Parts: sequence; structure tokens; C-alpha cells
Amino acid sequence: MFLVAWDSEPSTYRVEFKRNTVPILHQAREDAIMDLQCEKQQTEDEETQTTTECSPVGQSLGSSSLGGTAMLEKTVAAFKSDPSGLHNLPNLHQVALKSYEVFCRHRTADLHTTFLALVGDQDPSWCNDAVYMSAFKASVPFPGKKDERMVSGGANNSKQVHGLVRYEYKGNAIEECRKDGKEHGLRVVCLQVGGVYLRMHKNGKRLAQIVLNADLSVQSSIDDGGLKIFQQHLHLIQDCFAIRA
Repeated sequence: MFLVAWDSEPSTYRVEFKRNTVPILHQAREDAIMDLQCEKQQTEDEETQTTTECSPVGQSLGSSSLGGTAMLEKTVAAFKSDPSGLHNLPNLHQVALKSYEVFCRHRTADLHTTFLALVGDQDPSWCNDAVYMSAFKASVPFPGKKDERMVSGGANNSKQVHGLVRYEYKGNAIEECRKDGKEHGLRVVCLQVGGVYLRMHKNGKRLAQIVLNADLSVQSSIDDGGLKIFQQHLHLIQDCFAIRA
């Protein structure tokens, strides 16, 4: 088993192995998690995060006139009607896809509204400022042209990722909420080597991170001020991955 620790520079990290503990994950798992944990750190005034480039092509599922959680519910319904909708992305690993399909069948809009409330966003009606696009290009999970990829979900009038979206990143399946281009609320990553990588964000700032093993037990965690409350609600996410008869 391993722990991830950051050095003084935000772009570097080191891996520390617990003494007398046999590593249970192969190198592919470590590489997948390290790729995600080396997420670029930006200052709060950095503009590139809020100007994610999108080129929407698709059908509108809602408008700003909808109230409450309507847009989130419509997006979840669209994802659930086609839980394998990511299969046409050539780099998505089948293990990640199968894990996401289970999550997608059981997850409801309430899961995301719960975690939005946990980061202080009690009213998710801002999601109604977006329209649902079955396929559009956006720079995620990082800003910049080199990270542009196909996304499905919400995009606002400013061509920013907005609301609930899903996409593929390095073979992994990602579903997350974003507000005006910034990570906001829950991020769920179904890893190509099994297991699940979870984060809770507020306006682009990470509050907590938990990595689950394939059996949904906790492998590691990072606290940026919100881990305790994240752990208290972790079962809501784990329940979505439970195989049911």
C-alpha cells in the first residue's frame, strides 16, 4: 500500500511505502492514480480555468427557466438512458466503462445535489443556465488546448463546462460537476485498473480526496479542509457501485 505526499513544489510528489506492508496494487494502478493526483495547481485569480473552450454540438435538454434541480435531473436521466454512452471513445478502458455503468445505473441527481450542498451550494438552479450537449469539445480536466477532449453534459452560454458532465481521461471514466468551468461539487473517476478516485471541490479548489480499492474499501485520502464531512457521506457514493441482484 502506498501514500502520496507532495514536496514543497506543487508540481512534484513522492511515493512513501508503509513499512511491513506488501503493496497490493500493480504499477498500472499507481500510474493511473499518480496521473490524476498530479493535477496542476492554479492560483485563484488564474483566468484560464474559467475560460474553458467548448464547441457545443447537440440538442438542448433545458433552459434557464427551469427551476431547482431540473437540469441536473435531466442530465442524469440522459446519462442513465445510455450508461455505455462513453463506449465510442477509443481510449476508454473496458474496466473503467463497466465500473461506470454500475455507478450510472444507481446514481441519482440527489447524489450530486448532496455534495453541492456540502460545499455550501444549497441552490443548484445555476445548472439550469446550461444546455445538455451529447458531444462537445472542452479542455478538461485541465485548462489548455492540449487537454481538449470530447465531453457530454452541460455547457453554458459562455461556452464553459457547466453543470454535470462526463468524459474520458487516460482510459478512465470521469463524471463531475463544474460551475463556470471550475470543478465544483463531486468528481467520480472510475479507474481503468479498478477502484474509484473521488474528489470534492469548491469553486476549483480541492477540499478532499479519497481513493477506493476495487472492493470499495478506502485505500488513501487527502484532507484539504473537507475530508471529515466527505468521509461522513462516502457511503452514498459506495452504494452507487454496489452490485445488486
